[in-house]
This record gives sequence, structure tokens and C-alpha cells, in this order.
Amino acid sequence: MAGVRRQSLVLAAELTERRVATSGPTLAVRDFAGGEPAVLAMHGLASNARWWDLVAQRLAPRHRVISVDLRGHGLSDRPEDGYDFETVADDLVEVAAHLHPGPLVAAGHSWGASVALEYGVVAPQGTLGVICVDGGATELKAYFGPTWEMAEQMMRPPQLHGITAATLRTWMDSSPISEGSDPETAAAIMLGNFEDDGNGDGGLRARLMLDHHMQIARHLFELDGYELMSRLGCPVLLIPAGHPDHEDLPKVRAMDHARAVLGDRARVVWVDGVHDIPVQRPAEVAAAIGDFLTTLVPH
Repeated sequence: MAGVRRQSLVLAAELTERRVATSGPTLAVRDFAGGEPAVLAMHGLASNARWWDLVAQRLAPRHRVISVDLRGHGLSDRPEDGYDFETVADDLVEVAAHLHPGPLVAAGHSWGASVALEYGVVAPQGTLGVICVDGGATELKAYFGPTWEMAEQMMRPPQLHGITAATLRTWMDSSPISEGSDPETAAAIMLGNFEDDGNGDGGLRARLMLDHHMQIARHLFELDGYELMSRLGCPVLLIPAGHPDHEDLPKVRAMDHARAVLGDRARVVWVDGVHDIPVQRPAEVAAAIGDFLTTLVPH
């Protein structure tokens, strides 16, 4: 029965896949038709736009959801540079100007949450609100040490040599992120992070090139997410993954810090799950976002 409900959600959401040219890269977009306010959705580091599919299918058609493969990721172009937050956000301002010229809500997961905060800073008149899903409230120097040299090796991605589509599918049989759909759907979402490695044996490699990954990692390391929040004038919804019961949890302290910076513009909704809650807990994430959207007042 659960499988029938999931299928009906997919059929109810009208999806158009687009390619949008910017003054920099051409970006791949997954556009779920719907009403206002619309949501411009950003994925995490080394991820892809499909990470938002299960949430978008629950928000549409009440709300339009435009999820983007950010530069270097998914099916978008892979320029050699421009992986700093301002340039990535400027890409998205151009996408929004092309697809949805009016004000919208910027939403991001993980690294994408920080991109969403930057978007709200560079496009204040076009941003009704910002949504940070298990990200954004970050200051990585507190975790990795004060210098990039100390953090670089810890932030380097694993090298998944010999991985195949079948391997991904097997992983999903025991992965918590498949709880939001089924192993086949979760594997298809995950597959968007990879491409054929060109060896002719069915092997895969990450779509995000290692040098680009590390450029992003360094910018993320150097970012003070709370300073970005201090420059926002719009409401912010934070959706951390986990449970706030233990007062010593770093995320609890991060949420307290965010509230202190944002004041009454902050709203926090915890979703009990792993980091990838847009895939693992799409119903809960969509419900929190949907409630937040009803509170926003158009410019």
C-alpha cells in the first residue's frame, strides 16, 4: 500500500527538466509545477538536484519547486573555477530571473543551505525567506581547527573506486535514506551523483571533480554562516536532522546560536533522522517547509 501512495505522489507532480544558460555555466534544472510562494532548492556538496525530488513531490502542486544542479554538479556545466558562495549564488539569481522573476524562497540542504543564505544576502528583494536543511548554521573552524591545512585532509571525499549502479542499489537495501521511498528510488537519486568512468566496465566516478570539490570545501571551511544570517532581513527556517533532547549536542548549540543571531526571524523544526533527511524523511521535511511557506508575506 505504501508503494501505491509513493507512486501517486510521483504522478501528481508535473516535472519539467530544463537547461538554463547563465552568464557562466549552463545549469540543469528540475522544475515541479505549482503555485506561490515558489521554492528554489539547492542540494549539498557532491550531490544533485534529485535530492529534492521526494520533498518537491509533496509540496507540488501547491508550491512550485525549482531544484538546480549547481555548477560542477549533476548535469550542469563544470567550469574550472567560480565555486565560491557569491558566484554560485549569482548563478542562481540568473536562473530565478529566467524561470521565476518574482520573489521566492531559497532552500538548501547541507552545503546548499549555506548557498541559500548567500542567495538571500545577494538577492534580498527577491527572497521571501530562507530554509536551511541540516546546514547553514555552521562554523567549521570550530570542528576542524583554525587553519585549512589542518582541515583539508578531513574534508577530502572518499575515493569510491570500482563502484557500480548495482553497488549503489545494494547499499540502499540497508541505508536509512531509503526509508523515505524504497531502495530503487533512493538508488536512482544517489546515481545522480555519479557518471560513467569511461572504462567500459560499468564503473562509476563522482560527477563533481575532486579539484572542484576541494575548492568548495575550502570556501565552506572559511565561511561563517552566522555572519551571513546577520545580514539577512527575511525569516529563516532551520530544519536540523536529529533530536534536541541532549543539551550538549553541537547541533543544539548551533540552533541556539542561530536564534541569537536571527531573533524572532528564526524558526526551528527538528526532524529525527540522518543528515540526508530530504531523502530519508521527505514527508516531515515537506510538512515543515509547507507550514513555513504559509507564514510568509509577499513583498
